[in-house]
Amino acid sequence: MTKPERGSKTNGALVASSAPRSPWMGILKTCVAYTVGVGVIASIAAWPILGSSEAGSLAFGCALIVVFFGISLLVAEWAGRYRSSWALPAFLFMYVAKILGMGALVIFSGLPSWVLAPYFMWGAVGSLVLWQFGEIRAFSRARLPIFNHEDPVASPSDGGEHGKS
Repeated sequence: MTKPERGSKTNGALVASSAPRSPWMGILKTCVAYTVGVGVIASIAAWPILGSSEAGSLAFGCALIVVFFGISLLVAEWAGRYRSSWALPAFLFMYVAKILGMGALVIFSGLPSWVLAPYFMWGAVGSLVLWQFGEIRAFSRARLPIFNHEDPVASPSDGGEHGKS
């Protein structure tokens, strides 16, 4: 008897792989890798050229984006583990809350005295663009279930609502 190839049964039929329980941690890992990786490289490169205050401002802008945007993905992961249908609404709620929270933080508390606003802004905007790129890329590559197997609904061909007289 020959061993079947990966992803197939002994009769040659392909076996569908299942979707992960929750895609949110994978999306978080991708976003953090993109944002922190480029943020660290940019801050290290800026240090000898521009100075420590400028490099610190870039890093602070990057860190603020990672913290605020990471929270929403962690909340979505937590909600998805509790009940999978709550993950996306929790993510969207936290998305609005973090935008409002970040705006309130910047407007009402101001920046620390060591932070230079233009470098902080460029660090935050650059990190935001990288984070969004990572989210879109990771979400588009996530294996999401198409059908809800927990709540089967009878189709008309099975004699569902319209098939019965």
